[in-house]
Amino acid sequence: MSKRNKRQQRTADVVTSAPVVTTPVAFGFEEMLSELEAIVTEAQNRQAEEAEAA
Repeated sequence: MSKRNKRQQRTADVVTSAPVVTTPVAFGFEEMLSELEAIVTEAQNRQAEEAEAA
């Protein structure tokens, strides 16, 4: 009798796509400015926290 090596079955990884992001129809200057201000505020807060931690 011959011995056979058992091979493990490989399962394919399931790739999920990124969620669909809808953009507003009218994204004008004021909306862009408020988004930019929010980004700057978050960056300033993060820098302050990093300075406190150091």
